[in-house]
Amino acid sequence: MGQLHNLMLLLPCLIFSTLLHIEAMSVAPVKVSTTPIFPTIPRAQTNKDFQVLLRVEAPPAADLNGHVPIDVVAVLDVSGSMNDPVAASPESNLQATRLDVLKASMKFIIRKLDDGDRLSIVAFNDGPVKEYSSGLLDVSGDGRSIAGKKIDRLQARGGSGSALMPELQEAVKILDERQGNSRNRVGFILLLTDGDDTTGFRWSRDVIHGAVGKYPVHTFALGAAHDPEALLHIAQESRGTYSFVDDGNLDKIAGALAVCLGGLKTVAAVDTRVSLKTAELGGARIVRVDSGGYESSVACGGASGEVVVGVLYAGEVKSFVVHLHVPAASSTTTFSSVECGYCDAAATVCDHHHHHHCHHRHHQQQLLAIGYSYSHAPGGEAVSIEGHGVFVERPEVAVFSVDGGRQRQTLLPSPVVMQHMVRFELLELVAGFAETEMLSKKGTMQLRGGGARAGDVLQGKWEEFRRARQFWGGVELDGLEEDVDAMVASLRSGLAYVSSWVSSHQMQRATAMGSPEKVIAEFMTPAMVIMLEEARKLPSPLPAAAEAARERRPGCKGGGDLHYVIRQRLELWSKVRREVPLMYQPSSEQEDVQLTALFREASLEAIDRAMHHDIYLIHAEK
Repeated sequence: MGQLHNLMLLLPCLIFSTLLHIEAMSVAPVKVSTTPIFPTIPRAQTNKDFQVLLRVEAPPAADLNGHVPIDVVAVLDVSGSMNDPVAASPESNLQATRLDVLKASMKFIIRKLDDGDRLSIVAFNDGPVKEYSSGLLDVSGDGRSIAGKKIDRLQARGGSGSALMPELQEAVKILDERQGNSRNRVGFILLLTDGDDTTGFRWSRDVIHGAVGKYPVHTFALGAAHDPEALLHIAQESRGTYSFVDDGNLDKIAGALAVCLGGLKTVAAVDTRVSLKTAELGGARIVRVDSGGYESSVACGGASGEVVVGVLYAGEVKSFVVHLHVPAASSTTTFSSVECGYCDAAATVCDHHHHHHCHHRHHQQQLLAIGYSYSHAPGGEAVSIEGHGVFVERPEVAVFSVDGGRQRQTLLPSPVVMQHMVRFELLELVAGFAETEMLSKKGTMQLRGGGARAGDVLQGKWEEFRRARQFWGGVELDGLEEDVDAMVASLRSGLAYVSSWVSSHQMQRATAMGSPEKVIAEFMTPAMVIMLEEARKLPSPLPAAAEAARERRPGCKGGGDLHYVIRQRLELWSKVRREVPLMYQPSSEQEDVQLTALFREASLEAIDRAMHHDIYLIHAEK
């Protein structure tokens, strides 16, 4: 009996421990919710454009069950223009180059990838540079240092960046040829280029579509000399993003990559799809879906539709607007009768437990059935969920008395639905403007008529847009106007900023728009914010020689290593030699003056001997 008594005392603890274990092992689900623009449509009314906001929300990173391994292929430009200087480093008299900046940012990526992730390097100029490229390297154990050494060996040399498209195809091939369980990783491609030296680079939208449709390609441009058109289309066709850093922020490319990496490292769901189906006998049909850069379709004459979201990062929210045609109710329309239920304008399902002192029935009509599916990782079991449908009330036209007269009840539209409608409409306007400007360039790098003319065109389109919506209740246009003002100002330097803004809003993901400090804040997940903060703490990129000397360990041998050490030492001797006169300042006494001069000459002589010795070693090495 004593043992049984002790067991009974332990049983609650065992049950609680088991529940905690189950909770720890479970993964929070993706959530889908809807908000109709009106909670009520009178029965006799036909609404030809009834909007429904569709939200897809990924769980936060804290609720994920571990890290989903990723395979990243970095396609790196090592053409001659990557030797162009960036800015003088505070740690050296030498100037860092674009390649130095690229190396520093890639080393940051390597350090931040998780054990079990893999990285492949594909280098190119006017052709593939095989000696700098690699297959997929596991960054666990020694793989991290091996990948870092691969980056250290990169050298920018002659040739243009015209091999960009073939090397993107090579990156896709690397991911396609993965075998067995390695295919159960999420594949991504990062493209880093300065977009300069692209003589002979030929591309078309058909070529891009055929080359990069399988895996997201996130494109990054260094400097203002690049043409954003190809990089934007590569990102759009692959469901990736386009970022750039301008000439004044080239040393911050690691921050732009950090924003992207914060998402890649926190994959919450893959192959996410939302299905829409109109209710039978209801008469409603789907007209279209505003989905930005995400694929959406309408089938069966509007009876069904689908939004393909694909990969979701932890903490992300994707919003879409579904446009319905809702006819007047007929004798075949199916209603559900609810007594004393309560419907909030922002809810998708009535709360039948919220009781009021009422004596009437609400007649609801289901407009849409919502279902969605996703997997936690590639190759994983699909999770299918039937979501809450979209319901509205269909009453007889409500009337009530006001001061003895009769007035119809006025319904106000949902502000949150209106705000998203305006955003999609502005996105369509700006994307169309950018497309027109790109086509008008006719192969040149300059905007037709200059940036000032393009700015005037965009400003005029915005003013017309705003006038048409100035009386829309609950819609905040001031924030959007700030975005447009920034785009208008940026057009003097080309279309890069506008293109990155379009990419960010189409994918509802943060992109660096000239700098990692210029991002759409609402698209930043907590993981992106943390990763960007870590990138901000990085020291300024060093020139290759200074970097090699700083990282060199004592006792290393080899001609190349000695060369770097000597060059760094010569630079130090030169600096000390310039400062020697300042180190020995004589007093007014004649004896002190002579003694100071003696020490100064002896120091300079010793420094000269040391420098001559190092110069001799360099010549001997050659």
